[in-house]
Amino acid sequence: MAYKTISVIVTDMVADAPALSAAAEIAVREQAHLDVHALGIDPARYEAMPVGTAAVILEAGADEARARADELVTWAEDILKAYDLSAVVAPAVVTTLGLDTTVARLVRYADLIVAAQPYGEEATQLQVLTLEAALFGTGAPVMVVPRKALDYSRPFDRAVIAWNESDESLEAVRKALPVLKGAEHSDIVMVDPPSHSPERSDPGGVLCLMLARHGVKSEVSILAKTLPRVSAVLNRFVAEHGSQLIVMGAYGHSRVREAVLGGATREMLETAQVPILMAH
Repeated sequence: MAYKTISVIVTDMVADAPALSAAAEIAVREQAHLDVHALGIDPARYEAMPVGTAAVILEAGADEARARADELVTWAEDILKAYDLSAVVAPAVVTTLGLDTTVARLVRYADLIVAAQPYGEEATQLQVLTLEAALFGTGAPVMVVPRKALDYSRPFDRAVIAWNESDESLEAVRKALPVLKGAEHSDIVMVDPPSHSPERSDPGGVLCLMLARHGVKSEVSILAKTLPRVSAVLNRFVAEHGSQLIVMGAYGHSRVREAVLGGATREMLETAQVPILMAH
């Protein structure tokens, strides 16, 4: 199994630049095809409008979205000239209300979706929406890359698996196998594993055995929650061990609860300094 079709959605030339470059480098490394979808968002609000003005307003909004999509296509094509790869850059016009459906349709056949970090400086609300649409609408793994420049031209040498025994975590591990098999070492990290777990006698042991059968070298690390947030504990482990990738499940709680209370998913998306490979 390998990633042979990689997709990235771009909506902003500044915020999405790291994701586009990362996707191109990974595609070259994997000898994969890259699909770049340049989204122009129709700003028109589809609600009651004065008689006689609706057609003019809607047409103006669609024209603005098409122009924006074409501008993004030109920008992306210029960047990709530096890479020797098979790639298609295509424009797409979408309304905000139809964003989830459109994104899911565009990237549904991808083996891997690359997305920009959706929170923090230079991030936009569109990045949050497109990331969630890709996660919930496709079932494909999504690699969220940080804003700082990193080298994606070589396989990740060391990965961290944020393991909590959930279905989401297991799905992320399965979808990350092509990456994990290329790593020299993977750390299965558990933060305060539950004492009532069916695997409490050997936390992470079954996962370690599963990975070994795929040729993945891994070991389990049980960490105490010595910092206020689980994300801080994971990030400290990543920094101390020189890890280059985090594999974790996405949104263990409902999306509403994650948005209101935070949750480990959002905290990691806000603070991680290395790519996060996620699946739901």
